[in-house]
Amino acid sequence: MSMRKWLRARARGILVGLIASAVGLAVVCQVSAYTGQPKVKTQSIKGLVCDTHSRPSVGATVYFIDTSLIDTTSPLTYGAVLDGSAEAYDEPLEDIINNADKVKTLPKAVTDAKGQFKAKLNAAAKFFAFVVPNTKDIDHLPGGDASRVAFSPKGLGKTGLKIQVSWKTPADATYIGTTACYVCHGPGSVADVSSCKKHAHALMFRKMGQDTANQNGAAHAGSNWDDWASKFTLATDYNKPVAPATSVKTLYFMDYDVNLPTNPVAAPSTSKSLVCYEDAPGTRVDPATGKVYAEWVRVYLWKDAAGNYKATLENKQSTEPVLTLDVVGTMGGYIRQRLVVRAPGLKGVYQFIGYQALPGSASQGNDKCYDRTRRKFNTGSPGGGGLTTFYNLTTKKLITAPAGGTGAGCAGCHVGGGPMHQQTTAEADPATGERLSSSTPDINGALDFDGDGTPDDVGITCEVCHGPGSRHRAEAMLATPTTTTTSSRKTPVDDHRGKFIVNPDLLGADRASLVCGRCHIGGGVKDVNNFAPPGISRAEYLANYVSSKGPGASSFSSDGQNMNGGHEGIAFDNWMESKHSRNKTRMVACHDCHDAMGDSPYRYSLKGDPDSSTDGLCNQCHTSVNVNEHVTEKTGAPMTGTGMLCRNCHMPRVGKGGAGRPGLILGTPTGLSSDANIMYWENDQSSHLFEPPNKFNAGVAGKKPGYAMPVPYTNSCGTCHDASKLQYQSPN
Repeated sequence: MSMRKWLRARARGILVGLIASAVGLAVVCQVSAYTGQPKVKTQSIKGLVCDTHSRPSVGATVYFIDTSLIDTTSPLTYGAVLDGSAEAYDEPLEDIINNADKVKTLPKAVTDAKGQFKAKLNAAAKFFAFVVPNTKDIDHLPGGDASRVAFSPKGLGKTGLKIQVSWKTPADATYIGTTACYVCHGPGSVADVSSCKKHAHALMFRKMGQDTANQNGAAHAGSNWDDWASKFTLATDYNKPVAPATSVKTLYFMDYDVNLPTNPVAAPSTSKSLVCYEDAPGTRVDPATGKVYAEWVRVYLWKDAAGNYKATLENKQSTEPVLTLDVVGTMGGYIRQRLVVRAPGLKGVYQFIGYQALPGSASQGNDKCYDRTRRKFNTGSPGGGGLTTFYNLTTKKLITAPAGGTGAGCAGCHVGGGPMHQQTTAEADPATGERLSSSTPDINGALDFDGDGTPDDVGITCEVCHGPGSRHRAEAMLATPTTTTTSSRKTPVDDHRGKFIVNPDLLGADRASLVCGRCHIGGGVKDVNNFAPPGISRAEYLANYVSSKGPGASSFSSDGQNMNGGHEGIAFDNWMESKHSRNKTRMVACHDCHDAMGDSPYRYSLKGDPDSSTDGLCNQCHTSVNVNEHVTEKTGAPMTGTGMLCRNCHMPRVGKGGAGRPGLILGTPTGLSSDANIMYWENDQSSHLFEPPNKFNAGVAGKKPGYAMPVPYTNSCGTCHDASKLQYQSPN
């Protein structure tokens, strides 16, 4: 065969092969077309992971979590919390990443030496971006601000996705106190946070009738945090008032009534609990036996010319000498205030009588109430502080050297700048035997908690939420951003600011909310010396810092969802059950609604007006609706009033931290236990479940009004609706 013929044959063979390949390719494409798999259109994105000063996070993994993967259906009930089953989905983003099978399906990208990354995502989907720092990076926390709100790849634009992550406080960092924080963060500074001084956290403890340099109680319009202090009479002794007063302010504590409830939803109890009367002794007579209830203790509230506040206890059941306590301050303020006192010969401070009728508060105690816990002055209960710290209800004797200590069990949440490990101690004093709590010394501390002569940084201070600040401060003092010139080149000097401190804004919503939840949560803290640091996950918190995973059934109202409340509040547990914590649009953290820095004109430091349903707090995320039409649509009942607000239905006051207030009253109260038949209640702590309670799940049917869940028979509903006809109804 000639060369020419061979080349022609070879060309024909190649052509046939190409045709066959094309046919095969067409067949393959045709088969693919009939597999039913839609063609996914991808969108290329770019981004940067850095801190607040644009310092890059190197080697970090950015996981892109399709919103369709978020589990919003598995029930997050207290039962699921207690048995641990909820831990598979109670942190909706991190639980997906920590699942070995699910994490393999996630698109991801790893940052380079400049903190930059690139990725291809489904253009039609929406994602949360969650950053996990490199395993060698021990300085940063997971999450990032892009883990809060879902984004569309198509909507990013040319600038891409900038994700800021939070620093972590190092293990060797120590506490420096609030005053030290204000050296850099005070008025006139670039990062002025002096608004924190008016936050209720800063006012947790106050000297009697005065602020420290780190407090601003006057900023609370409509409230009077000094109302308790104003009740003390100027006197030269407990029974010698200074003119024009003719008598010293006196509280009379009368014999207990075993028919009086000691819990707003419990049956009557036989536990001893004295009933307090203001200014005059009560005249209580048991209607069944004719027994006259006697006076047990009299407490005189007075102050001397030097401004020292005193509380003198006189035992009316014996002739023993009076006991005079030094009243050094108050604890609390939004719902109630307890006196903080020091006894003769002791170093520590102790909780004493609580006051539950502060102006502007949702807790307005009434001395005509049959329930001791709903009166103006809360006496406490055996073993629970209050009057019983200094009076034994069994022996009927004054206690001059109380057992236990200076609020040692309370210190985890109430004392100092983040009481954890080295911050707070709770140990027996060798001289007095008291179990003392102490905190970081601070020249502007509100109280000397351990009696060592130095004021302590007490209350919910900067370092509670941001972590111990020694390394943060030391780093910030090294240098400020400048540039040096070498010939024609400019070399930046490292910016040391903003390091080694937790920024909750840059955490995932779960970790950010747990910063608050460490105190506003059910379940006990294991050890005051092992208080959880800010920024950890709930999984780590449950594993290492609490004795129980959550509150038990007794902490919930009869609907099994809303909490009864308590001194620690009800916010976190109900928030975790809510749609705010698990959804496909926006993961809402506590400080999305509450201004944690106190820079808000609204009560509870809310970021919007809770008294507006058109342009208020809820409308920052939710579309405004016609409330009357909305209520009619949801309930079938037209509105007869014009004052209906979002919070009336979605945040009813079902939790009891103080006295609450009477709701619907079906008769004339007598002050006797029989009033439970005619009095419904509105409590003082708002539910954070954000679901209107069903009236028939409120434990109303067959129950006395006084023992029913305080919904729907409250001031919120009962002022417009005739609830009297529903009191013993069952659902049809």
